This record gives sequence, C-alpha cells and structure tokens, in this order.
Amino acid sequence: MSPVTGPIATAIAFALAVGYGVSASNWQAAKAGYERRIADLTQASDRAQGDLRNELAACHAAGAARQQAVAADDVAAATPDGARRLLEQRPEGIDACARMESADRAVLSNLKKK
Repeated sequence: MSPVTGPIATAIAFALAVGYGVSASNWQAAKAGYERRIADLTQASDRAQGDLRNELAACHAAGAARQQAVAADDVAAATPDGARRLLEQRPEGIDACARMESADRAVLSNLKKK
C-alpha cells in the first residue's frame, strides 16, 4: 500500500462526512419548513371550513325563512278577508264559526225531516 493512500482516503472520508452533515442539516431545516407550512395550511383550511359551514347555515336559514314567508303570503292571499278576520279574532271568531255550523246543521236537519 502506498503511504499517500491512507491520508487521501482519510481526507475523502472526512469530506464525505462533512458533506453528509451539511446535507442532513439542510434536510432537517427543509423538513421543519414543510411541517410549519403544513400546520399553517391546516389552520387556514380549518378557518375556511368553519366560514363555509357558517355561510351554509346562513343560506339554509335564509332559505327556510324565505319559504315560510312565501307560505305565509300564499296562505294570506288564499284566505278570504272574512275568514282571516275570524282566524285573527280567536276564540270569539272560531266560536262564532262553530255556532254558525251548528245552526246550519239544525236548519238542514229540519229541511230533511219535511
């Protein structure tokens, strides 16, 4: 073996060790950067998801309110004024309606007997 081979091999081994140490520290720094970025993106995703859920709930609530308003308008439009007044004057209006039905039945029963 040549007397120069030992020191050259040692120098190459030392250079490889230093190169490995530098690249390992670079990899660790990159890994930490990626982990930080993943944590930031996860938090942003959670915030966006919460905002979207709130927006969806608001849309559902607005849709339900709109449907109720349309249904109330339809009922109000379909109900004649006299019936609407009777419904608004509960229980007197309902009692009057019941008395009228009772009177109608009595008149009809008298007509059927003749």
